[in-house]
Amino acid sequence: MERDPIQERLKVIKVEKETLTNQLLMELSYLKSENIHLNIDINSSGNSSEGVVDIEKYLALKNQVADKDFLTSVLPKISDIPKSNGTRFFNRIDVNIGIICDEFLFKSYEDVANFYYVKKDEYEALSGKLDVLIVASTWRGLNEDWKGFGNPNNVKVRNDLFDLINFFRNQGVKIVFYSKEDPTNYHRFVDIAKRCDYIFTTAIEKIADYKNDCNNDQVFPLEFSVNPIYNNPIGINNTVGDMGAIFAGSWYEKYPNRKADSRTIFDGVIAAGKQLKIIDRNFDKNLPNHFFPPEYLQYISPSIEHSTLQKLFKIFPWTINLNSVQNSETMFANRVYELQAMGNLILSNYSLGINNLFPNIFIIQNSNELDFMMNNLSENDLYLLRMYGVRSVLKEHTSFHRINTLLNNIGFEKNYVPSKKVAVIVNDKQNEIVLENFNRQTYQDKELVLLDGLHETYDTYDYVTFFNDGYDYGEYYLEDLVNGFKYTNSSYITKDSYYEGNEKIQGIEHNFVQEIKDKYRTLFTTSDFKLSELVNTTEPTERENGYSIDSLEINVKRLNHTEEKSMDLQLSVIIPVYNNGQHLYGKCFMSLLRSTMFKNMDIILVDDGSTDNTTLNMVDRLERLYPNVQVYKFNDGGSGSASRPRNKGIELAKTDYITYLDPDNEAVNDGYFQLFNELQKDTSIDLVVGDIIKYDTKQKVLNYSKNAFKWDSNGIVTDTYEFLKESNMRAQSIQALIVKKEIIENNNLIMVEKAAGQDTLFFQELILHCSKIKAIDLVIHLYYAAVTNSVTNTISKKFFKKYLLLERERYVFLEKNNLLKIYVTGRFASYFVGWYLSRVPRIKRDDMEEGLEVLYEIYQLYKPLIRNPVEPLSKFERLINNKQYEEFVSYCEQYFDSRG
Repeated sequence: MERDPIQERLKVIKVEKETLTNQLLMELSYLKSENIHLNIDINSSGNSSEGVVDIEKYLALKNQVADKDFLTSVLPKISDIPKSNGTRFFNRIDVNIGIICDEFLFKSYEDVANFYYVKKDEYEALSGKLDVLIVASTWRGLNEDWKGFGNPNNVKVRNDLFDLINFFRNQGVKIVFYSKEDPTNYHRFVDIAKRCDYIFTTAIEKIADYKNDCNNDQVFPLEFSVNPIYNNPIGINNTVGDMGAIFAGSWYEKYPNRKADSRTIFDGVIAAGKQLKIIDRNFDKNLPNHFFPPEYLQYISPSIEHSTLQKLFKIFPWTINLNSVQNSETMFANRVYELQAMGNLILSNYSLGINNLFPNIFIIQNSNELDFMMNNLSENDLYLLRMYGVRSVLKEHTSFHRINTLLNNIGFEKNYVPSKKVAVIVNDKQNEIVLENFNRQTYQDKELVLLDGLHETYDTYDYVTFFNDGYDYGEYYLEDLVNGFKYTNSSYITKDSYYEGNEKIQGIEHNFVQEIKDKYRTLFTTSDFKLSELVNTTEPTERENGYSIDSLEINVKRLNHTEEKSMDLQLSVIIPVYNNGQHLYGKCFMSLLRSTMFKNMDIILVDDGSTDNTTLNMVDRLERLYPNVQVYKFNDGGSGSASRPRNKGIELAKTDYITYLDPDNEAVNDGYFQLFNELQKDTSIDLVVGDIIKYDTKQKVLNYSKNAFKWDSNGIVTDTYEFLKESNMRAQSIQALIVKKEIIENNNLIMVEKAAGQDTLFFQELILHCSKIKAIDLVIHLYYAAVTNSVTNTISKKFFKKYLLLERERYVFLEKNNLLKIYVTGRFASYFVGWYLSRVPRIKRDDMEEGLEVLYEIYQLYKPLIRNPVEPLSKFERLINNKQYEEFVSYCEQYFDSRG
C-alpha cells in the first residue's frame, strides 16, 4: 500500500525542522561563548524571519575573529609560483570572436582564439573585425559596464544589447547566445536567446525549452572548461602534508540544501583535524543573506582577486566545491574544471553531473567521511588521484576543445584541436619488456620506431622519446608528458623526480628546468631538437626551456610484479566491471583504499568483456599497482549483466568471507571492517548486513536494519524464513553485507545470468540459507542511482527483457519456498509500480510497443494471484490489452509527475 504523499511530506518537514533547530542551537551556543547574548527562544513561533543574529553584533564579532590578514601571511608562499609561458600543443584559433561575459569566462577563453571583449558603449570600434559574437549570460560584465544585464525588466540595457546584436548581424557576424546560468536563471536570459542565431547552454536539460521558447533548433550543450594557460599544475604543492581545505565563494541563505551541505563539509574538515580556510566573496559587502554562520567566522578571510586566488589554490591540496544546481547532467560549478587542472583534491556536495563525469571527486554525504578521506589515504594514493584529475580535464575539457565544439556547431568545418604524433625510439621492437611498456600506454597517437631509418621520417613526428628496457613505464607516462606541452611552451617535458624501486628520487616537480638528466624519461619536440643531438646525449645536459612534471608513472628499477607477497587476506570483495573504468577507480576503488582493512582485502576485478580501452587499462593498472588485486577477463563483449562476473568472483575468492561492490558505488568509511568484526565476534553468524544511502534526485537512507531491530533488539535473526515473511520480503543491497563463502558454495547459489536486478533475488536466497544473521545500524555503501548508462537508467526493450529473465526465476523461487502469495499480496504492487512503471516514461519510442509487451509478460506471471489491483495496474492491464501503448506512456507521465 502506498504511503500518503502528505504524510511523506510532513515527515520530510519534521526532519528539516529538527536540522534547522540544531543548527540554530549551535549558532546560539557559539555566540554565547563569545559573550554575545540574544534574547531569543527558538521554540517560539513569534521569532523574526530575519534570523537570530543581530547584524551589528555579527559584524563586530566578524571584525574580532576573522582572519583579515590571511593573504598577507601567505603571499611569500605564492609570490614565487611561476606562470605558464604559453602552450606548445595548441594553436590560437584564427577566428575573431567578440564576447560579452564576466571575468571568469573571459579568463577561460581569452587565449583560445582572437577574443575581443565587447564594451557596452564602445562596440562600434569592433565594426568589420568580428566573425562571431558570443553573448554570454552575465550579471554586470567585466568592469560593471553591463550592470543590469541579468534583469529582464531593465529595458534600457536590454534595448542597448539588442541594438548591438543587430549591428553585428547586419555585418554578417554569427550571433551566439551562451547561458552558463541555467537552469536556475533560465527565465532571466531567454529573451536574449530569442534574438540570437545559435544557442548554447551548460544545462543539457534546458535544450528542449530553448528550442520550444525560441523556435530555434540550433541549440547545443556546451559545458564549462579550463584554460590550461591560466589554470594548470605549474608550481603546485605536490605533497598533502598538514594543509587543510580551502573554499572560495559565498554563503547563500536562499539555498537550504546548499547551506546544509556546506555545514557538513566544513564541520567534517574541522573534525578531521585539518585547517579550514574560507575566502568570503562578500566579506566587505555586509549582506545578511550572505553571512556565514557565526561559528565559521574564525575561518573566513576577505575576498581575493581572481588571478591571485588561483595561485592560492595551488598551495592547498584540498579544496571545497559547493553546487547549488545538483540534478543536471552537465551543469555544475566551473571551479570543478579549474581546480582539477591545478591538481586539487575536491570535496564536493552531490551533483549528478560531477558524479557522472568526474567520479574522482569526493562526494560528501556525512561529516564523518572527511576523516577517512583526508587521513586514511596514503600520500602516494592521493598524488595519483590528483594527477588523474589533471589528466582528465586536459584530455578533453580545455577551452580549446569547447571553442572547437562551438565553432563546429555554427558552421566552421574544421578541427581546431591538433593531434600530435609521438615516436618512441627503442633498440629492439621485439623486446618483450619494451612491448609491454609501449602497449600499456594510454596515449593513442604513438609509434614504436628503430633508430635506423628514422632520419628520413623524423620531421613527421611532433615529439620523440626513448624507452629503456630496464625501466617500468606506467600507463599514463606518455599522455602526461604530452599534456605538459598543453600548458607550457617548452622545448621538452621531463621527469626530474622519479622512482627507483620503492624509493622516490627527489627532484624538481611541476616547475621549469634547465637540465635534461635522462633522455629515457623525457619527451622532446622535434622542432627544437635534431635527432643526432638526442642520439648523442648520454649524460645530463644543460638545456633551457624545459619543464618537469610529476614523479609518477616511471620506475628506473623494474619491480617483480609477479612475486607473491605475504598478505593476510581476510575478505574477498567481488567487483563486476564493464566499460566503467573511471568509476571503478574514482568511486569504488578509492573508497576501498580508505578502509583500515584494505590490505586484508582480496579484491577481485572480473571484467565482463569491456569494449573500451579505458576500462581495460584501468583493471590492468590496479592489478599491477596493488598486490591484493586479482583480475579475470571475459573477452567476449559482455554478458549483459553483473551476474556472470559475480558468479566467477566466487570461484576466484581466496578468503572465507564474501562481499560485493559495484564500480559506480562507494563503500563508506570502515563499514566493511565493522561487518567483518561482527562475524569474528560471533562465528555462529553466517551473514551481517547494514544500511545504504541512495543518491538519485535526492538522498535517501535505505534502512534495512530497522526491520531486524523490530524483530530482535540486538538485530539478530535465527528464523530467517519467518523474518523474510514478516519484513514483507524486503531486500537489501548485497553490497551492504558480508556472508560466509560456504553459504554460497554449499547451497550452490548462483545469480541469474544475463538478467538485471538479480541481486535482490540473490539476497533473499542468501537470507533463507543462513541459520543466523545480524543487522547493524550503520551505512555500509553509497548507491549512485542516477548514473548515465546504468542499466536502470537506460530504458529500452532490453531493460524489460533482462528483468523478464529475473522474474521467471523469482517466480520459481517464491513458489518453491511458499512465498508467492505473501509476495504478491504484500510487495508486488508497490514494486511493479515503483520500479517498472516509473520507468515507462523514459522508454525509447522505437522500443515502446515491444518493451511494454515484455513488461506485460512479467505482469501475467503474477496476475492470477492479484486481487483488487491498484489503479496503475488496472490501467496497465486495460490499455496494453487494447494495444494503447502511447496512451499508457502518457498516463505514466502524468501519474508520476503528480507525485513529484
